[in-house]
Amino acid sequence: MIMTTLKACPNCSADLETTYQFCPQCGQNAHIHRFNLPHIFHEIFHALTHADKGVLHLLKELAIRPGIVAREYVLEGKRKKYINPFTFLVLMLGITLFVNSIFHPYTRESSTQPTSATQSAEPAEVRQMRAKFMERRKNFQTFVEKRNNLVIFLAIPLFALVYWLFFLHSGINYAEHFVAQVFFSGFYSLLTLALLAPLKTYMTQPNQFAALQLLLQFLFLSFAYYQFMGPDRSWRLAKASLATLLALVVWVIFSFGAGYLYIRYGG
Repeated sequence: MIMTTLKACPNCSADLETTYQFCPQCGQNAHIHRFNLPHIFHEIFHALTHADKGVLHLLKELAIRPGIVAREYVLEGKRKKYINPFTFLVLMLGITLFVNSIFHPYTRESSTQPTSATQSAEPAEVRQMRAKFMERRKNFQTFVEKRNNLVIFLAIPLFALVYWLFFLHSGINYAEHFVAQVFFSGFYSLLTLALLAPLKTYMTQPNQFAALQLLLQFLFLSFAYYQFMGPDRSWRLAKASLATLLALVVWVIFSFGAGYLYIRYGG
């Protein structure tokens, strides 16, 4: 690998001495090289496994202490310790969308379709209404599956708003709740993928997957906010659980309401 020592920083044009390892003005590496395949593989491996800021390190931390991770990053200013939460969210949603496109957890057919005998006994008008209903429902499920990132982007500000209002006197502002939700949403999307998507094959009722999602989300967010609100909060777990329940109720009303309106009245 051919290294080049720079006389001026290519990033900010500041003068560089030969002894400089980094630009004193912007932090750019003073010794650069052309990209090649070994370097790319090294960068990918480093990004995933770096002990202080790697994705795998963040996933491990979010698995065992999600609220503490968010608290350190958001409230305690430890920004160099973890990767950017928005970058993390985009990476997790990309993985989720890719896996959804293979396994189709939202649109895979269940065994609750009406039998041919039942359908034949129905009037033609009822069969037509049923077919239109099922088509709109399928379209809505396809949208959720293919645009899962958009659904999560809509959920994050809504969840942050509910938690902010619930903990209004905690001194934590709306933007800080928002960033915490970015961390939690990125990890939760992967958690759902790992734990629930493989079980979709064995689910016989159409609402089982949604119910398990809500249960897992309730448990995870309650635990995360129990840690996030800090060690000196009285009745932390009860308050975190109640706030999470309220947030989920608001989200269910919003999302199921939007789904119902589309399925019932959509064109």
